[in-house]
Amino acid sequence: MNADELGGILAKARSGGERNLWLGALLAKEAATDIVIVGGSAIEVYTSGKYVSGDVDLVGERLLIIGILERWRFQREGRLWARSDLELWVDPVGQHYTGDVRRLRVVSTPYGTVRLASVEDLIAKRLIETKVWPRGGMDLFDQAVALAAEYRDEIDWDYVSRVARQDLAEDLVPELRRRLVPRPGTSRTRSE
Repeated sequence: MNADELGGILAKARSGGERNLWLGALLAKEAATDIVIVGGSAIEVYTSGKYVSGDVDLVGERLLIIGILERWRFQREGRLWARSDLELWVDPVGQHYTGDVRRLRVVSTPYGTVRLASVEDLIAKRLIETKVWPRGGMDLFDQAVALAAEYRDEIDWDYVSRVARQDLAEDLVPELRRRLVPRPGTSRTRSE
């Protein structure tokens, strides 16, 4: 696939989340390896755009990803790879997924499959980041709340607490759960 073909495909995406998924799937196909969408770009997918990320965070073979991005006319801008005509910034954040790989969600797109960080890992990491980066804390915490509100009935809260505990952020889990307003006619959340 060349740079123009990529641009044509991504221009057809109906949302930023869909574009993130398509880009991840196209990269995975081109690289013939797994790509995992993580961070804010994964939260954007899960929340159907209620939270919008400024870039696409990817985990995979970094040098391979960068080589493909360069072939697709992305240019380095600090730690990001940008294509201004697409208003798209990519951050190849690491080689290995740091959460539980068994929890990754495989998403099918018209362009192949891509992996998405688990809801639990994303929530736990946002809680940890709230502790580590207090200036961005409320925004990060609010992202965790938005994500938890979308998937409240599926979340393994014991796992979230375990991951958050590793970086001394477990105390934020009860506060997050308190902020989840019950849906009318339903009970609170699982494991309460």
